[in-house]
Parts: sequence; C-alpha cells; structure tokens
Amino acid sequence: MFVEGKIKSYITERGFGFIAIEGESKDLFFHIKDFPNKSVEPKLGEKLKFRIVEENGKLKADQIVRLDLKQNTAVLEDVPQQRPYTNNSASPRFNERSSKGRIFTIIGLIVIAVLAVVVYNKYQDYRQTQQLKAQQLMQQQVQIVEQQREALGDLPDRVLSEEGQRNLEDQTYLTNKPRSEKVSASIEKQNAVQHQQSSQFKCDGRTHCSQMRSYEEAVFFLRNCPGTQMDGNNDGEPCERQFRR
Repeated sequence: MFVEGKIKSYITERGFGFIAIEGESKDLFFHIKDFPNKSVEPKLGEKLKFRIVEENGKLKADQIVRLDLKQNTAVLEDVPQQRPYTNNSASPRFNERSSKGRIFTIIGLIVIAVLAVVVYNKYQDYRQTQQLKAQQLMQQQVQIVEQQREALGDLPDRVLSEEGQRNLEDQTYLTNKPRSEKVSASIEKQNAVQHQQSSQFKCDGRTHCSQMRSYEEAVFFLRNCPGTQMDGNNDGEPCERQFRR
C-alpha cells in the first residue's frame, strides 16, 4: 500500500536522502534512481507517495510518485497554449522588400545585356578596323612593288612574256614530235634562254643582291660572274628574300 510523506533531506552529490512520514519517528531512506523523473532534482518539503519495501535488510521507498510535480504538470496542461505572436504589419514590408529586390535584379540584368551589346559592337568595329588596315597595307605593298618595277624598268617582264610565248609555242610543237626530238628541242630551248640571258646581262663587277634588278639577272651573275655574294646558304638560289623565292 502507498504511504505519503515529505522530503526531509537530500544529498545531491550522493543521490539519496530521507523522507519524513507523518506519525513515524524514523525517517525513510530513498534513492534518486527510484524517482520517475530524475531530470528534476528533489526539493525539501516536496510531497511524495510511495511504497515501503525492504532491500538488503533495510527499509526504503519504492515506486515513488511526486505529488507536487504531478500537480504542477497538470496545471501546465490545463493552461491553453498561446499561438506565437506574429506581426502582420511586417508582411507588407517584407513583400515590399521582395518586390524591390526583384526590380533591382531585373534592372541589373538589363544593364548587363546592354553592356554586352556595347562590347560586342565595339569588338565588331575593332575587327573591321583591323581588316581595313590589312587591306591598306596590302595595297601599299602592291604600290611599292609597282614603283620598284617602274624604277628598275620592265625589261625582265618583256623577256618573261616573250619567253612564255615561246614556251607555249614549243610545248605545242613538242607534243607532236617524237621523244628524241622533244629532248633535243628542250635542250635547244634551254640553250636559247641562256644565250638570251648572256646577251642581256654581263659581268660588270656587281656582287650584291641590292645591285640586281631581277631574279634572272641575279642567277646570271651567280652562275657566270666570280666573287658574287648573293647565295648565303649555297643552295643555288640567289637573293631569295629580295625576290621572294
């Protein structure tokens, strides 16, 4: 059967104490492990309901019910729960901030798009400018070459044109001749070209590329005139940079 009493003493460090029972001169031992709720520390004067049991030849309290704690819990359960206070006035402000944030985001995207278009247009203008400069440089180079040709004379061009016409005639002629005659005609042609070059050019003491007026003249000087300095790599091709060979 259950008996009621009050906590008379409690030693926190050791976890036990004694209960005073009304009408009893001797206090009853209890331990914290027998409490239903050990997270709340026992308090002096707290009302308890319990059974008296014997353990190891000594009496102690068991199946302890904390009457004061139970009443406090019941009181808390009877109190209606209040809903958390919400400031409805903050909602419009939040919505206003949210709308402003969206507006700023849209404006930022528009600015980025405009900047991208501007940069792209500038890049296109830059490319067109570079292309125009390249075309101008090419035209200037063509004009420089034409001016050099006019200054040096057009004799090599006439020679080459006449030589090309003769090559066309010889090729037409050689296609209708047998192999032996073709070889002879080719040799005769080379001899004629060399003879023509030798008649046009003569060794006059010039030894450098800057003194040559045409590639054919440089070839003639390299092959026929001593002391020339027009073939630095000794490949048989004179003045390669000057005449772009």
